[in-house]
Amino acid sequence: MPMRISGMSSGMDIDKIVSDLMKVERLPQSKLKQKKDLASFQMDLYREINTKMSAFRESMNAMRYSTNMTGMKGTSSSTDVNVGVSSNLPATSFSVSTNKLAVAAQLSSSAKISTEGFTGSALSASVDITSSNSQMLVTFDGITKAINLTEKTGYTPSELQVELQKQLDTSFGQNKVKVNLTGANELQLDPSAGSNGYKPQIKFIEVNGAVNSLGFTDNQSFRLDLNSSLAASSSKFASGAIVDGEFKVNGVSINYTSSDTLQDVIQRVNSAGTGATMSYDAFNDKIVFKNSATGATQVTLEQVSGNLLSALNFTSGSISSADAIPNAVKGQAAEFTITKADGTSVNVTSNTNQYQISSSMDPELSKLNDLAGINLTLNKVTTAPVSVNVSGDADGIVNKVKSFVTAYNDLIELVNKRLNETKSKGYAPLTEEQRADMEDKDIQLWDEKVKAGLLHDSSLLKDIKNQLREVFTTNVNGVSSEFNALFKVGITTAPYIRGQQQDAGKLIIDETQLRNAIAKDPQAVSQLFTSNPGVESQKGVAVKLYEKSNDFLSSLIKKAGKVGGSTTDITTELGKNVADIQLKILDWNDKLSKKEDVFYKRFSTMESAVAKNNSVLSWLSKQS
Repeated sequence: MPMRISGMSSGMDIDKIVSDLMKVERLPQSKLKQKKDLASFQMDLYREINTKMSAFRESMNAMRYSTNMTGMKGTSSSTDVNVGVSSNLPATSFSVSTNKLAVAAQLSSSAKISTEGFTGSALSASVDITSSNSQMLVTFDGITKAINLTEKTGYTPSELQVELQKQLDTSFGQNKVKVNLTGANELQLDPSAGSNGYKPQIKFIEVNGAVNSLGFTDNQSFRLDLNSSLAASSSKFASGAIVDGEFKVNGVSINYTSSDTLQDVIQRVNSAGTGATMSYDAFNDKIVFKNSATGATQVTLEQVSGNLLSALNFTSGSISSADAIPNAVKGQAAEFTITKADGTSVNVTSNTNQYQISSSMDPELSKLNDLAGINLTLNKVTTAPVSVNVSGDADGIVNKVKSFVTAYNDLIELVNKRLNETKSKGYAPLTEEQRADMEDKDIQLWDEKVKAGLLHDSSLLKDIKNQLREVFTTNVNGVSSEFNALFKVGITTAPYIRGQQQDAGKLIIDETQLRNAIAKDPQAVSQLFTSNPGVESQKGVAVKLYEKSNDFLSSLIKKAGKVGGSTTDITTELGKNVADIQLKILDWNDKLSKKEDVFYKRFSTMESAVAKNNSVLSWLSKQS
């Protein structure tokens, strides 16, 4: 880079001259930046459409399943039983009496599996703490912090007690952990119990020798540490050392070694397809095996070899929750009675507390076939029959239709606006220099002018408008001819009003006509939106619109990327365009830097010549 000197000899403002010259040189790069800004603005506008399209798709998703559009609703007289309706059926009423809830079988340790306590070995009469043995990590109640002991030569045991107490108080708060000193000069930690009596876990982790200097061992903890190896945890198990071996959960083998942690074993059980989960109840210090499914099944455990189950305080040998032991919960099915309005009572047994009444060939359950499509959730054993009513739910369908129409109108209004906008003459993207000289509000107004018309006549937006409109004018085959099109249930296109292009194609609802249709044939209205037998001509309106909105979202993402995504995402059409332009802009930075150096070099040469001439003239003037 040449020396950049001012015009001391020539009297010229070299920096100003070069700056003006560079403005001309930067014109090609400025045009590239404006081109990049235009592409970025286009991305923003398409992503704005994407947002509206996503909202429209979600409204279709709420309508495309028949279970959401039954036109019926269920209510109960008590929260002991919840009711849902997943198919069209006549209004009806009945009662539910719950005798037993479904319960998952479980087994838990018969007693605590570990011993509590955190006591170190006897300390010397004098302990030196220096930079080489002052640091350690302490985990308390799930929070880990670094602790630095104050360096000192010749700590007495009582002084170390005070120092450790001070550091723990500073890190975790006053009175969280009590540091005691036994008569044998052993430091002893005692976490303070909460209101429920539970004492949190505390653990020391060695960094550079501080743990050992305090008389403790690396990873020593107050209670059993799930992440320490079974071998290292032997002192915490009430039963002592763990021997390698195998046990079975519901007949599935689980192998372990003393190098595994208890957390490893828990994860192994939970991922082995045993049909049960294994967990640690920290409050009660017990292991719990619980079947994943409710119903009259049992948890079975068998110690094949080793001693882990025994160490976890489960009876040695083969045991199950069917055994009469205090720590077992026997699995059971739900038992309840449905009594219909005509007095017919049916006793039902279910392995879960969620029961869907469906058509059955069973002589007893077939008495409920007229209630097929009603879903019951049993929450509590009842003391009195719970009354259930199934009645028309016109509001449910009407509200979903209103949401769909609102989402569509929001989308089509924005599409119309962008298609009909024309470019504003005289507005180009602002340069960096122009933005620096303008107020934020003025920049925003200018950018809006620049964005206007960028999606004018977009083929993608035209496809969105035309293909969605086509669905609204198509009959749905297989649905009652009285209600097989939107206009037949009161959903029509608003009339065109000159000068209001943004409202062209919007939908309007005749709510009275819609409610009358639902009252007359709720199943037909439901099918108009949700029919989906796999034949294109028989697909319901919501099904078709959901599929098309999905397709259009994919096209919008391919064009401009996801909302909030990078503007230089080369997997998108506009993103690649922006990235390519950005590379050209970077290339120009190097060219312009070199060009600026050339200008300064030339002016430097000129300045040297002028200085030399001035020197000669000065000498000549002195000779006369």
